[in-house]
Amino acid sequence: MPGRKTYQAAMILAMTGLYFFSFFQRVAIPGAIFNDIQTEFAVSAVEVTRLSAIYLFVYAAMQPFAGLLADRFGGVRVVVVSGILLCTGSLLFPMAQGEWGLYLSRALVGLGASAMYLCLVKESDLYFGGKNYAPILGFLCLLGYCGGLVGTRPFRLMVESIGWRNSCLIVAVASCIVLLLTWLIMQRVGRKYVPQREERLWSSTIDVLKNSLNYPVIITVSLSFSIYLSIQATIGQKFLEDICGISPLQSSGYTFIMMLCTMSSLALSGILSKLLNNNRKGFLVFYGVAPLVASILLLTGTIFRASPQFFLVAFILLALAAGTSPVTTLLMKEMNPPGKVAVSIGILNTTAYIMVAVMSQVIGRVLDFFNDSITITDKARIYPPKAYITLFSILLLVSLAAAAASFYSRESNGKNLGDRYGRVKLTPRG
Repeated sequence: MPGRKTYQAAMILAMTGLYFFSFFQRVAIPGAIFNDIQTEFAVSAVEVTRLSAIYLFVYAAMQPFAGLLADRFGGVRVVVVSGILLCTGSLLFPMAQGEWGLYLSRALVGLGASAMYLCLVKESDLYFGGKNYAPILGFLCLLGYCGGLVGTRPFRLMVESIGWRNSCLIVAVASCIVLLLTWLIMQRVGRKYVPQREERLWSSTIDVLKNSLNYPVIITVSLSFSIYLSIQATIGQKFLEDICGISPLQSSGYTFIMMLCTMSSLALSGILSKLLNNNRKGFLVFYGVAPLVASILLLTGTIFRASPQFFLVAFILLALAAGTSPVTTLLMKEMNPPGKVAVSIGILNTTAYIMVAVMSQVIGRVLDFFNDSITITDKARIYPPKAYITLFSILLLVSLAAAAASFYSRESNGKNLGDRYGRVKLTPRG
């Protein structure tokens, strides 16, 4: 009979499978099918980017509650319930006949996806935490990010072949199969190994918010991640098609490379952090500075009408920075007492995804502001360079704030500074 560790590993891998599909939904829609949605439903840019914003606002709003549920009921149970919502929204999306049907399905997807990462962090820390946790978390994130990889060029190839509706439906059915597998494994091991805990949401949240050590991490990650995901999942492909004149299939190749670089950074950052005596701050500084350099490249490249290869450098810088997320997540974890793991990371995720949602709406508003200058074809609305120059100027200002904040963080070296510096005390039970 398989041992306890084998069952636990199977449970973590099954949860990672659902995280894979939640990440696919985050990256593929609307980025890979921006023009398809805009043409078929005859909607504005802001209405297309709203598909991303709805997902992200719901995702962000649920992060503190997801952390509480994970702490109280255990990640495996929460993941199964969340998976039902994720799969339901995924199935409804390709069946929508109007924009409100699209919005409803994306809200369900965001609600279901909101608990995936937190529960994965919580359960993997419970089963496999310790000195090797950084590389383990990096590996699990790598598997999850494969969903984002599939959401770029492979998904676009499928769309070119069978259409966006059929492609989304196939992905939805596949996610249902993984959900069923997760539920079957939970029946075997979940009840035996899921911890029962009781946490108070508001008191735990207040404890984390009172901790001044958290703010440089929150500001840097939130702002930098909003730039990365906006390029990766919302506007990067559309930008290359409009400014460089390449096809959707070609532009998806650039976001494919971008995701490969993110995954490579995910795989290596945890290992590198361990080799550097559990250094964390250096990775946070890189997370803040790399988007600043990338924003400068995007802005100057657009002004001087650079080649697609020039913009690829900026894409890669953003990707490498985002790939350090396992280390920056651990830095947030180590700024707080052990009992606040899920809540502290939930707050970090909340602010990050609120910023991405806001940024997606800013992108739509900026593009729509230049509606008088667009070129309309039978397949797309092409926005002028001045629209993207305006947009990248905004990204440059955001990246300046992220870079500045990163230098104010403390170095944790794998220790819980929340206890060490006495900034946070565990809330007594009772």
